[in-house]
Amino acid sequence: MFIKQYQITLPADYDMRIIRSRVANKGASFDTFTGLGLKCFLIREKGKFGAQANQYSPVYLWPQVDAMWGFLAGPAFGGIKESFGVPLVETWPCLAFARTERLDDPTAIASVTREEETLPPDTDLVELRRREVKLASDLVNSTKGLLAHAVGLDPRSWHLVRFDYWERPQSDLPAGLHSYEVLHVSAPAFGELTDHARA
Repeated sequence: MFIKQYQITLPADYDMRIIRSRVANKGASFDTFTGLGLKCFLIREKGKFGAQANQYSPVYLWPQVDAMWGFLAGPAFGGIKESFGVPLVETWPCLAFARTERLDDPTAIASVTREEETLPPDTDLVELRRREVKLASDLVNSTKGLLAHAVGLDPRSWHLVRFDYWERPQSDLPAGLHSYEVLHVSAPAFGELTDHARA
């Protein structure tokens, strides 16, 4: 399982209605994208909820690498490159993933938050994964409005990235979080995502 995100930073005076319209017109085409576990079409708007810039920043969960490769090599990502240039695509092996039993409908996700943690070089990765799997399960079972939690490991820079998927809007999240508004959710292969706490 893999997590992927690219963050396209747009000019300060960019009309974000253009992105909203783009997602409204094209988002549904991912609702049947083969092998896509979850895609949240995300934006941050300068001056809102701590955002320092306008960004279009979709985040993906892929059950299998072949499906992710098919997207990057295909016309869907070609449209991104044509419109915005070639973005830096971050990808992480998924260290831990859990979702609440209430998450029958992924379109209930209204916002996503991201946080990172740098790891000491002597980190015990076996213990780290055990800890993160337990933490993911505990969080989704005890945090109001939290629907899913995914953790990726970057073995190049030795840091973790954590994504939380909320049914609460940005305005209802704790202050200080790096949050995104969700414009659309596609999840044709959502059932193939492995909940590590139940595996």
